[in-house]
Amino acid sequence: MKKGLKITLIILGVLVGIIILDTLQARIFKTSPIISWKKQLDGDSYVERGILMDTYYCVKEKDIVTVSWKLKNSKFTCPIEDLKNEIENGLDKELLQCLENELGGYLVTEKDDLIEIPLSEIKNDDIDKIEYYKGVYASEHSNNMYVIVYPKNGTYDSTVMKDFDKYFYERFSMYQTYQSPITPTIYIHNNDNSVNFNEIINKCAVKNNMKDGKSIPTETMNKINETTKIVIKNNNKEIGTITNKEKLTEILGTISNSKQYGSSYLCDNYAFNFEMYDTSNKLIDTIYVWHDGKRLIPASIENDGCSYYSILNNDNLRQIIEGETDYVFYNILDFRNDVSETTETLIYEDDTNSYYLKGNANEILIEFMLNNKVMMLKYALENKYISAEKVASEYPDVLIKKYKKTIN
Repeated sequence: MKKGLKITLIILGVLVGIIILDTLQARIFKTSPIISWKKQLDGDSYVERGILMDTYYCVKEKDIVTVSWKLKNSKFTCPIEDLKNEIENGLDKELLQCLENELGGYLVTEKDDLIEIPLSEIKNDDIDKIEYYKGVYASEHSNNMYVIVYPKNGTYDSTVMKDFDKYFYERFSMYQTYQSPITPTIYIHNNDNSVNFNEIINKCAVKNNMKDGKSIPTETMNKINETTKIVIKNNNKEIGTITNKEKLTEILGTISNSKQYGSSYLCDNYAFNFEMYDTSNKLIDTIYVWHDGKRLIPASIENDGCSYYSILNNDNLRQIIEGETDYVFYNILDFRNDVSETTETLIYEDDTNSYYLKGNANEILIEFMLNNKVMMLKYALENKYISAEKVASEYPDVLIKKYKKTIN
């Protein structure tokens, strides 16, 4: 072999060996090849292109980096940069931006700017359990503010979230809040607490690709459309009956417009039975309805796992239930640190009964689900948002009813 060719082969062999060793050390030590060049991607993400392998630095925030290695010519894009088109861990950048824009419109006038509320103003501990936070107030109307917060991995922890509730209930006698499996938790206060969350969520959370969702089978709908009476039950207890043709048409239209999307579902259980009867008073089918009023499934459809059909327009079966029955969608929010407190505080009374709370009355709130309004329970009772009798019967451990003794 000629000496020149031999030297060339040795040099090539050394170069190939260096490249292979460089690639191996990059893979083993989770870094970029020494022989590489940087190319900027969208946002703060970038790729270090090597000869045999590329190293992708997918930046979600400035201090959070996901590193991925791909051999040359294999397709790869940063999954975090794809958040505009998909939901990952419950967070969607496009959704968040839309929520911020829509909520901001409820706060400002032409003279206002939005000023940031630092997270440290609300919370100093468990910061690592917060995945996303955004808080602002209007510069000229400081009581107009919103906070958007999403816990790490979408896991709700009352000990983490209670500081956000406290931040609002200590400032305002009434505010609004919104919680959903597909959005972060939202707190907002403005002059009239008139935020329409249905419109906001329909605008921000309903994806264009959801138009291809699967409808309830035609055979099932044809059968359900024969309904002339609906009996609504909660926990097997009848709470109302609907025979009004206009209302029946409204319900059947809502059921017909519901769609099933994908194969991922929140595995909570339904709360209401809509029993559908025909003119002969024969049970046609039962529609299982979830507590949020936005999910349903006919009992006659084989339920695969936790599947259901979703209502994505402004319709909400909660409105039907509250309008046609005595059922009220509300939650009692108990922020007392010591519920064993023996001190009883009188917060309301009528002609026959007195109603008491144990402990600090300012730490018992009520949340109305249809209008998303939150207020002190005492304020709600005094202003007739709900009856004390109803709350005492449904939450006897919270609101204590005592009969007034009459003196002859």
